[in-house]
Order: sequence, then structure tokens, then C-alpha cells
Amino acid sequence: MKPVSAFTGLPFRVLLSSAAALTLFSCDPNNDPTPEEKPVVTSSVFVVNEGNFRRANSDISLFSKANNRVTNAYLYTSVNGRPLGDVAQSIAVQDSLGYIVVNNSNKLEVVSLAKFRYKATITGLKLPRYFVAASSDKGYVTETVAYGGDGQVSVINLKTNTVTKTIAVGAQPERLTISGNRLYVTNNGGNTVTVINTATDVVEGTITVGDAPNSAVTDRNGNVWVLSGGNVVYNADYTAIDYSKTTKGSLSLIVPGQLTAQTREVATNTSSPGRLTINGRRDQLYYTYRGGVYTLNIGDANLPTNPLIRRSFYGLGVDPQDNTIYGGIGSFTTNDKVIRYQSNGAAIDSFTVGIGPNSFVFY
Repeated sequence: MKPVSAFTGLPFRVLLSSAAALTLFSCDPNNDPTPEEKPVVTSSVFVVNEGNFRRANSDISLFSKANNRVTNAYLYTSVNGRPLGDVAQSIAVQDSLGYIVVNNSNKLEVVSLAKFRYKATITGLKLPRYFVAASSDKGYVTETVAYGGDGQVSVINLKTNTVTKTIAVGAQPERLTISGNRLYVTNNGGNTVTVINTATDVVEGTITVGDAPNSAVTDRNGNVWVLSGGNVVYNADYTAIDYSKTTKGSLSLIVPGQLTAQTREVATNTSSPGRLTINGRRDQLYYTYRGGVYTLNIGDANLPTNPLIRRSFYGLGVDPQDNTIYGGIGSFTTNDKVIRYQSNGAAIDSFTVGIGPNSFVFY
């Protein structure tokens, strides 16, 4: 969904939707994968297209790196014969399955990545945002629950596709990452990260970071990096941003086992950094800020002052194999496009996908 402004931490359409009672629908045995099932493409990029709020026109586009073209712009709908739902927020991979978080439909769709066939639906989640798997048996999904209050993380049994537990966290939980046996959850409605022990599913504590943390990754050393957008304050009638009260975004480093963070602020509060991602070697960070893409090595002492790419993107991804950068353009008026760049920032090509490409999964 298209944000109200470049500073909006929580997408506006989420604020308008309502949470439903928790109900579960498990897998259809007729859709179980067969042993001979093979991937459609050996080198695939799945593009998450949010679609328009309350239009149920979200979908996943399949880009083939082998052929350098989109082989299916509406993969889920064409394979399964029904729409994916209202606002595809994110997708994550565990083993041979894809887990698609559909935010305003309050569900988690499970598909076989080999043919993208429907496997299961977990419905009734409360404004779900992002999913991560801790193992082949267990995953976690962040849920807003209701705007203005604390959110939660649901623990998912990946064998039965059921919710086994909910864990209270801070307001508006967003992206999450795992390091060792700890889950780190960014609480975008405040300035904290909730730390959960994945062996016990008990909260170990909270860590103070910058205002409005929105994304997190784990590097090759097991350290956790958290990007915060800063707290945006509007004037009385919400027609403009009050920069005298708006705080700067920041990047925080968390050493596992510690409940403190080392935080560095960005240069200005007139832009909100977001979309933190990491390369395949897990030693180079990328994020969007000030109408560009910035990058830094995990060992760098200072934040970068100049962008690698001078263009605004709604979605950002980095291919773990060759560091090709994928930037999604989100116009939300018609089918959008994705632009690819070399690791040095030179443009390669572009291709058309669905509406609102916000993220990428490489498989």
C-alpha cells in the first residue's frame, strides 16, 4: 500500500482495517506435493505485489534470472484459480514452502515453492505483518492487533499450521530476525526491540533503540542490526510535518545476549530511513533514505553520506548470489515495475510486475 507520506511508519491501510477472531484452517491433503515436483525455474525471484487496499488484487510475480524476464506476473492467482487477498505484506521461505503474509485479509497463506500451489491457510490473524521461521517446525508472525495499542507475535506450528501461542510485544511490531536462539522484534510504534527466547517462547527483555524501528537483519557474526525511521510529528491539522519535533532515524547494533544497543543517527530528520536488508555474505547492509539506496559494511565506523543509487524505491532487495540490487517502484495506479542494478549501482534493466512491489525473495 502507498504510505501517506515518506515518513509514515505504519501503512495507512492498516489503520483502517479491523482484527478478526482467531480461527484456523489447516492444509488440504489433495494439494500435498508429489515427490517428482520440481521448481518451475531454477533461479527464481518472487516479487511481492501489495495491491490496492480493500481491492484484494495483491499477487506474487515470478522473475526468471535464467531468462531475464517475468514468466508469470500473477503467479498465485494463475496457479490456484483465486485471488491471494487484500494487501500482500511479505513472503518468507522455509524448506520448500513459501509463507505469504496477507495483511488486511488477516491470514498467512502457505504455498509449495515448486509450483506455487496452495498448501494451507492460517486465518484470523490480527493485522499480520512479517513472518520468520526458526526451524522446520516453528515460525513467528508479527501482528499489529489494533492501532494505538500493543501488538503481538504468534507462534506457528509449521507441521500442523496452527497457532500455538501468542506473545505480547510493543506497539506496531514490524520486521523481525533471529540470531541463535533469540528472536528480535522491532516495535515501530515506540523505540524498542523485544527479545524472545525461541527455545521457551518467553520474552527475555526489551532493548531501547531509535524512534520507530522498522526493520532488522542478522549479520555473519550473529550481531543484529536495527534500522529506525524516527518519530514523525505533524502540526495540529496534519497538513505538514513539524520538523522541530520530528526525530532523526538511526541504525543500531545489538550484540546477542546483551539488552543494550549501540546507536548512530542519520544526518537529517527530513527523511526516514527504511527497508534494511543484507547481502548473501551477510557483511554489507543496504537501506533506503533521502531518495536513494545507501550501503555500508558491517565494520564501517560511520554511516554513509552519499547514496549508491539515486532513486526512491518502495521495495528493496539484494540477490544473495551476485549482489544484484532490485528496486520496486510503487505507484499503485497501474502495474508497477522493478529496476535492477549491479552491485556498483549501475542500472541493468527493468521489468513490469503487479501493483506495489514491496519486497523480494530469491529461491
